[in-house]
Amino acid sequence: MAWIEIIKIRMGGAGDRELDPGFLQRIEESLKAPSLAEARVYKNISVSNDLVIVLTWLKEIPAPWGSDLASGLTQELKRYGLVDYSAWAGLD
Repeated sequence: MAWIEIIKIRMGGAGDRELDPGFLQRIEESLKAPSLAEARVYKNISVSNDLVIVLTWLKEIPAPWGSDLASGLTQELKRYGLVDYSAWAGLD
């Protein structure tokens, strides 16, 4: 069964501050784990300090709190701003 994890980050600072492209690249490069089918980073179109990271998995859901990758990433990103985490399972 496929399932996804969504990590939303609202970065601190002025709303018009652009995200550092190097920061985004480092995030994307760190998104590697066994059974991880896809990892995507999205930037909010209207709020330049908002990011969403979507992790797509093709293995069993490990626990209600999600994967170790998402847990570590969520903890690390808390120093940059507000972080919201959710996990979603497919209906198939």
